[in-house]
Amino acid sequence: MTYILAILCIALMALCLMLLFLGLPGNWVILGLAALWSYFSDADFGWKFFLLLAGLAAVGEVLEFLAGSIGARRFGGTRKGSWGGIIGALVGGIACAPLFFGFGALLGALSGAFAGCFIIEKMHGMATAKAASAALGSALGRFGGFLAKFGIGLGMIYLSAQQIWAGL
Repeated sequence: MTYILAILCIALMALCLMLLFLGLPGNWVILGLAALWSYFSDADFGWKFFLLLAGLAAVGEVLEFLAGSIGARRFGGTRKGSWGGIIGALVGGIACAPLFFGFGALLGALSGAFAGCFIIEKMHGMATAKAASAALGSALGRFGGFLAKFGIGLGMIYLSAQQIWAGL
């Protein structure tokens, strides 16, 4: 029975990755599931393991947050345009979250990053082509940040699965 519960816990962690597409904190839920497994089973993962998982989840959040800004700057955007992309991504993600059964959050964040950066750059006199390039960089950076966060979630599941199986 313990093996079945272990498989179910790891499968539930994998499903938590889908929360990222909805704009929800899937990596933090993975951390919570690992903590629940450690608490309710005979396995003791130790505080260093949970500190590692929390650090990974935090790095994923920071990467997702900053990647759009970095992308905009690499494509010729200004600091103000980068902030416009960050704010646009937040607004777009929240506004589009109800669409497509929640999966609109990712699309909204990407389009919001583009629109926010583009609008701010145009408001500050940047040429349309250059503003569009910076806005594309913001959207691509945001997508790269999402992929990094998703990859970190996969790593968290792998590390947790190792701990779970080691404790059986």
